[in-house]
Amino acid sequence: MKKLIVMITVIVLSVPIVFGNGEASAAEKFSSKAPESLMKSLQIDSFKLHVLNSLKDEYPKAHFVDITPVEYLRLKGQKSSVNPSVVPYSSAPPLTYLQVYAAISTNYPQYEYFNENQLSSVQDHGGAEMYIVTVELGYGNRPVAKFNGGQLTETQNQYIDLDGDSIIDGWFRWWDASGSESGTFTYQNTSTNYPWNTMYDSINIK
Repeated sequence: MKKLIVMITVIVLSVPIVFGNGEASAAEKFSSKAPESLMKSLQIDSFKLHVLNSLKDEYPKAHFVDITPVEYLRLKGQKSSVNPSVVPYSSAPPLTYLQVYAAISTNYPQYEYFNENQLSSVQDHGGAEMYIVTVELGYGNRPVAKFNGGQLTETQNQYIDLDGDSIIDGWFRWWDASGSESGTFTYQNTSTNYPWNTMYDSINIK
């Protein structure tokens, strides 16, 4: 993942998670408004496998956390009564890493993973559906994704625990650029806590 883990010091977000039995995956629960074709095209299982394989040498205990964004926001708000198995900690650490990670589209219906400092996609994306994935570590509260200047909607979200301690370390976001054929994708987010830094990345999509 553009050697993301090699380049950063491990941080953790503030919410310890204890997994329950029989819970639907985040891909299944995230958005009832998303069309069925969206969930099929996102190939979440193959995406997770790629990510975990890329992390296995550095973080053999890394795994994805199945929790919805709504559940996470409730936990972040210190409402421990939402889930008696969760005990929220103090405020989340600041954003320390952010990058454009991958793209998938109707024209290229498998993930193209981007290398560090890559300026443009290799594959020709576009068609009826196109989704661009970003990754970040630390907590930001002002995510903004744009394609050719137009703001995009987040359609999917996957949390990841890097070291097996049931604490979320970061997450991947899927942004809907469907209907676009080529252009510049930009993404930025600002830390929720001190030093309130803003991080930014971009890539040209063919």
